Amino acid sequence: MNEPKTPNLGLNKIDRSSPSTTYFDLDKYLDQNWEKVDGFAEQMEEKVGETAGQVSDIQERLDTEKRRSVTLEPGLQIINAERTSAFKLEGLKGRTLVNLLGRDGGCENISRWLLFQGAASIDLANKTEGSSGIKLTVTSGTFATATAVNTINAKANRFYIAVVDAKNGNATNAAFYSNGLTATKGVNSTTDATKFIPLWRAYAPTSDVVASVIIQTNSSATGQYAYFDAVRFYEITATEYAALDSMTPQQVAVEYPYVDSVQSVQNPYVIRYGENLIPPFYEWNHLGHNLLTTTPYIATGELLLDSIGTDAYAVTYLNVLAAQEYTINNPIESTGKIRISVYDSSGRAQGMFINPGESKTIKTAPNSLVMGVHLSGVTQYSDEFDVNKWTWSVGNKASFIRPVMTIGKIAKPFKPREDSMLALQTELYANPDTGANPDMVFERDGQYFKLAKWRKVVLDGNYFREVLSVYSGYKSITSPANVVNALLVDELGVLASTKYNGDILKPYKSNVTSDMAWIAADQSIRISISNTDSGWGDAYTPTADEIKAYFMGWKMYDVNTNPDGSGVYNRTDGVGKWFVPVDRSSGGVNILPTTKVPTVAPYQLLYQLATPVVEPIMSEGQLTFIEGDNQVEVGTGIVLRESTKPLLSAIYSTYEINSVNTVGSVAPNPLEYKARKVLTIYKNNRQDKWLRNSDTNSNGLERAFLDASLFDPSAAYSVTYLMLNNYPVASFEGTYSLNEKTFLLDTVKSLQENTTRISVLESKKAEKDAPAWITPTLLNGITFNNYPINRQGYYKNSLNVVQLSLAIIGPNNGGIAQNTLICILPVGYRPSSKVFLTGTNTNAQGLNAQVLSIVINSEGQVVLTSLPTTPSQLSVTVSGVFLAEQ
Repeated sequence: MNEPKTPNLGLNKIDRSSPSTTYFDLDKYLDQNWEKVDGFAEQMEEKVGETAGQVSDIQERLDTEKRRSVTLEPGLQIINAERTSAFKLEGLKGRTLVNLLGRDGGCENISRWLLFQGAASIDLANKTEGSSGIKLTVTSGTFATATAVNTINAKANRFYIAVVDAKNGNATNAAFYSNGLTATKGVNSTTDATKFIPLWRAYAPTSDVVASVIIQTNSSATGQYAYFDAVRFYEITATEYAALDSMTPQQVAVEYPYVDSVQSVQNPYVIRYGENLIPPFYEWNHLGHNLLTTTPYIATGELLLDSIGTDAYAVTYLNVLAAQEYTINNPIESTGKIRISVYDSSGRAQGMFINPGESKTIKTAPNSLVMGVHLSGVTQYSDEFDVNKWTWSVGNKASFIRPVMTIGKIAKPFKPREDSMLALQTELYANPDTGANPDMVFERDGQYFKLAKWRKVVLDGNYFREVLSVYSGYKSITSPANVVNALLVDELGVLASTKYNGDILKPYKSNVTSDMAWIAADQSIRISISNTDSGWGDAYTPTADEIKAYFMGWKMYDVNTNPDGSGVYNRTDGVGKWFVPVDRSSGGVNILPTTKVPTVAPYQLLYQLATPVVEPIMSEGQLTFIEGDNQVEVGTGIVLRESTKPLLSAIYSTYEINSVNTVGSVAPNPLEYKARKVLTIYKNNRQDKWLRNSDTNSNGLERAFLDASLFDPSAAYSVTYLMLNNYPVASFEGTYSLNEKTFLLDTVKSLQENTTRISVLESKKAEKDAPAWITPTLLNGITFNNYPINRQGYYKNSLNVVQLSLAIIGPNNGGIAQNTLICILPVGYRPSSKVFLTGTNTNAQGLNAQVLSIVINSEGQVVLTSLPTTPSQLSVTVSGVFLAEQ
């Protein structure tokens, strides 16, 4: 018979219904029961301790803010996050690289290289940047060299690095060296004929020396060759020089990328790619077949060609990490294969097919850069890597449904790709020699700002008015005083300046020589120009308009003595005076040019500001991390929402963005910069589904198109894309949240900041609807004339239209000279290119009016340009409107 017990602890109970319970068993009913109660108490103490620990952990997560610091380095990387969280930017600094070879190292022009025992040709296929590289072939002896025209004035006790991308062809090796300098570290040759290798040498000269960079093909017979591209030569700091000891050649190449002339960190961005790395099908490059995308991740296609290389309906190229595992899943609902091709700098290094219903993992090879994911029409294959063993034909049809590509070995269920991005549209500079005093980005109340310590000036004809000095073979010219606000502490304020061909101008020391730039104590800009460049002979003094024409890309010459445009003009009677583009992109003209040569780059100048200024930055996005592995890319050169007007290509019945009419088959509609990749197209500020293509019709590497039936001619379109040009890259330093307390604080702060910004925008809109007049600071002794007919200032309305209304008079109530700088409009009130306003010229009483012109340039400078006969007392009255675009 079972004796009764308590239901929870199992304590013994007396069964009073049994005759046997006539006595009280002390052991059974007391001792055993107390032991069970005591054991339970012990268990409760353990539970209480465990619960207290859990409560303490929850309390800490809710009461204590915890963040993790992270540095996002240039390029691609994997960041593992403990939980989904937002990235908070805490540090982004400027950087400036000065390629002392100018633009010559881009290897786009063989005339800028001096040959010895060899022949050089432009090679469009073997390159690492730009449009081409150089193929250097031995024609005599056992080696050939090509020497860069630009030389380097290396200084004692400074440090330098030269980097060259080289690939052997069929020669003994490809090499380079710097004549005049002794290398202290680095590797300068390669025998690899499969891919470009970054070669580099570092130098620490003990005396001043003029050096030159020489690329060299070493061979065992004539006719052998090698390839070269992206030649750069930089001055570096002692710290950077020491750090080279622990860097691989690939790391050196990333740290010191090729740039043309002088470049800074421009438009930096960081993108966290979605957990599913495969983008929607409409963002893929369509390859000339019929491909219908019914939803972003469902497509059907039909092959129209069957020659080698036409097996794919579409392809997307994804940046990947070397030696990293990726898993691709092709769902069973698909009928087509997915083909994977992994590329390094020499071409396709790996390949495989994923059949419907399969998931495969690929570990990328060393030096891998890009993975091509193809929607393939191949029906059979016996070798995944050999295209000659694949089978496909015209008419093959296939469907592709929700493919997935993720980091690691584990196949994951389908999710649409959802990227997260932080992009900043700004330029960030630093001292190009030392890296000191960088521009810095900071965040305040949800808005990004730049502490600007540097300013770049694009020099056009509106800056320069007169010849300063005449020397044998060159002249110096000057701008008016107070056109800049430079800190005159080092070489009279100029840290880097370039001429029209990208060559680096020399800083001012003690004597003026040709090709020099400096800022004088009166804050004027001065440049010395060789007669060979300008065409102004020693006996000829150019006018202000002729100086202006030179900075728009025109050279003067005497057509009677040098009809080919060479030589100089040395007459004073004006006979035979002609002008030709300095790059000879067109023929000469016999009238003074007033328009810029589009193929000639402007002079540029970088200087340090006397007083740093805080400037707001245009930004887009909020970077977030997903829980687990995140593939993150840090780069530069993003352009945010550039306005565009798509054009119709009648031959294809498509509207085009970023196309060039090279073969007459598409409508030309290039973006402002050549595009490396078109990221997003917006229709009325909402993402639109345009297709992509890469061909010779692209302005850069990629264009976008849309079937004419889907185009809305009444909509406003804009594009976010990556520029083709290279720029220095900077690290993003910041933190992300590790617990709920930090996440909640970030959420509350973000809500507060967004509410504040909305209120500010509403206030600004109200201000724009009722704009206030702003009084400018007048320069050069000019003062306001007390006419009652003008508002004496400027304002901007809600449509970004600026009205300028001034009545001014010269110093001491005197005249205002032609080409005088009147005032400078601030950022936000400037046109993107020069605009002209008409004014009147009167005496001090407002009588005897004559017409004159005022020009406003992209730097905001308001200048009196054309002037009739000057009366004894001159007053200028001007009123007009223009569109503020920057």
